[in-house]
Parts: sequence; C-alpha cells; structure tokens
Amino acid sequence: MLRYWIHLLQEKRLYCSTCNAITSHRILAREPFSIHAEIPPEIPLVCQCKICESFVIAFSHEIFFGTKNAKAEYAKLLSQNRLAPGDWVYVDGKQRPSLVDAVYKTQTEEIIDVEYDGQKEKLKRSILTQFNEKAPFGFRLLPAQVGETLLGDPIYHVLRKMIGVAIGSVFDKDVKKLVVQLENGKIVFITLPDEFQPLPDSILLRRLTERVQQRFPNLGNSIRLNVVHNVVYVYGSVSNLPDKEAIARFVKMQPNFRGVVDMLSVYCVGSPVSDEEISREAFRILENEKSPFFCNEVHVKENVLYINAYYFADAHLEKIKSDLHHILGLRDLKLELEEVPLPPPTMRKRAEILLATLKAKYTDCNFHVIPLSEGILVEGSVKNIWQKGAVNIFILQNSKGLKINTRLRVDA
Repeated sequence: MLRYWIHLLQEKRLYCSTCNAITSHRILAREPFSIHAEIPPEIPLVCQCKICESFVIAFSHEIFFGTKNAKAEYAKLLSQNRLAPGDWVYVDGKQRPSLVDAVYKTQTEEIIDVEYDGQKEKLKRSILTQFNEKAPFGFRLLPAQVGETLLGDPIYHVLRKMIGVAIGSVFDKDVKKLVVQLENGKIVFITLPDEFQPLPDSILLRRLTERVQQRFPNLGNSIRLNVVHNVVYVYGSVSNLPDKEAIARFVKMQPNFRGVVDMLSVYCVGSPVSDEEISREAFRILENEKSPFFCNEVHVKENVLYINAYYFADAHLEKIKSDLHHILGLRDLKLELEEVPLPPPTMRKRAEILLATLKAKYTDCNFHVIPLSEGILVEGSVKNIWQKGAVNIFILQNSKGLKINTRLRVDA
C-alpha cells in the first residue's frame, strides 16, 4: 500500500507506539500538495516513523500544518501571544477564554478590554518584546478541547499551566487517548471524553458491509471492505470510473468514520485502452462546440486523465464532467479548473457567426469558438497540416477587426 504514498509533505516529531518514543515521522500523500496552502479535507496521509518504518493513517483535517482552519477554535495566552480585537485570550484561573474587544498601550503596559461571560473586564500586562511565534494563532486548551485537538496542535494544559504539542493518539484496550508532550519534556496521555470515543471496528464494518451490499447489489463481489481504528479501506476493482466514484462517495457519507482510504481500481473489459485513445476521446468531448471548457491542457498517464481548463461563470459543468468520467478505460480524472468573467454580448454574437461560417466551409473538422473579453479563441481539430494553414487563413479573412487566437490540432 505504501508504494502509492510518494509525495513528502512535511516531517514532524510524533509519538510512535511501536518504538514507544517520540521519533521523526514523514507525512506522505498520494498526490502533491503544499502545506503553505490549505490542503483539502479528508485526504488520507501516511505518518511513517523514520526509525522503525511503521506507519499510521491520518487525514488532512486531523493534522495541524501551521495554517488555521476558519472553524478551528484556539485561545491565545496573555503571557505569550500578540493580541488583537476578535481574538480569544485565556487567563489562568478562568473557566473559559475571554473575547478581546480592544487593545491599547501606555508607556509601560498594554491594556486589553475583554468580554467574559457577558461582563466587560480589563486585563493588563507589561509590554512584551518577545512573542511565541510557534503558536501565533493560539493554543488548544486541555483537557477541555482534547476531542478537537489535531496532530501537531500547540496546546496549553490548563491544570498543569504548561504549553506543549499534540504528538499522536493511541488506543489502550479500545479506549482512545491523545498523546501530548509538555514543555518540560514529559509525555501525557489524556483519555478522550465518551462522545469522542470510537465505536468498535467490528460493529462499524458489519453495518457498512450491509449498506454497501444493499446499495450496490451487482458490485458486491467486486468490493472488499475493512475498518481499522475507524478508518475505512475500500479494495477491489470495478469496470468504470463512475462506479468507482459512486462507491467511494457512498462510503464517505456513512457516519462514525474518521475517513476513507480508496484503494479501488478500474479495469477495462476486453482489450486494454491506451493513453492515446483516452486522450483522443477527451479531445473529442472538449472540442465539441457546446463544451464549456476552453484553453484545454490535456495529459494522460497510465490511464489517468489530467485536464487544466477555463470556463465562464454561467457555465453548467455537470454534463461534460459526466461525459469525461465515462471515457472507456479511464482509471481516474483530475480536473484543474478556473472560472473567468463572462465576455461582452457583442463578442458572443461575433463568435456565433464565425462558428457558423467555419462549419459551413469545413464540414470534416471540429471547431470550438470561444468569445473572450477582447477577441475570439478558435480551438478544434483538422485533418492535416495543410488544412490547418488553410483554416487559419480563412479565419483571418472572415474576422477582420477582431483579435483572433487559434489553437488547432492535427488529428489524423
């Protein structure tokens, strides 16, 4: 299984239950992502110990990569963090954080107006010259937030009055515990509350198997399921990409699971389909005159189709996505799409006229004419290099006064 996780995202020092120690771990993904941008949720990642090479599965929404999720709740500390209006600040001895209303300074101290339990209060501290930049967003407050704490989260243990970091989770006789390293080096195991304790894997697997068999009765023999630490592993092979995605989508909708590791593959009934055949069929779909995509960059590798394209703001993408998914032999589809503003109505009219002229003149070619804000783009395919030259000349002769770009392919 590990051979698919080849992209290194980061290295973290985490707790390894096999080594029973804090060791350096590689965080690996199946696709390239940047930790400096927000990684989509529910992406399965491998956390592999560099000492013993054992690994666990964690999901992108379970790991703190240094960027704050908009829905995440962190509290800053009066003694360590920069404060601004809208921040939550925790003061030792309080039951919960206070909301910062205003911050202003005198020559010797900083005064913070806060709201605590509906009451206005003032906090004071000496003007800080050094801040904890390792936790600029604040800390998870433990043990109260133990259930929401992510792997790598900076934490503040309210009872011990120490900062630290969440370095892992373990199961102790089916009881899940968060592993935390405090600033003094001590490792603490904190039991999660009952509402965050997972159901037994055997129960979840039995329920899931029954639901999948009911939903996909004709594919039951093609799918194998397993549940480990509330992570679903889906194995097997199906004959087309839509079935593969439908199964994965259905499994992800089921409650009480941390996430899904989709190991389903797509096989082609009959003769194998080459990358060239998939590419040719993709262009046939993309170059249809009604296609909403334009400026298409198409690449096929090992029956995986990669498309980078643009579309207008009013475009309907469901049909073309469905058509692409149903390409025979396709194992996976990766779309990188960018929305652009609508072109002016006058340019749309000019594009319609040019398309009609081209179709009347060259009946054996495919044309996709796209109106842009300052001109027209003509895409499509022709039979040979000589016809391509003739088409380009014809377009220029019939579009005087317009800025024209052509992206014509020779499709023998």
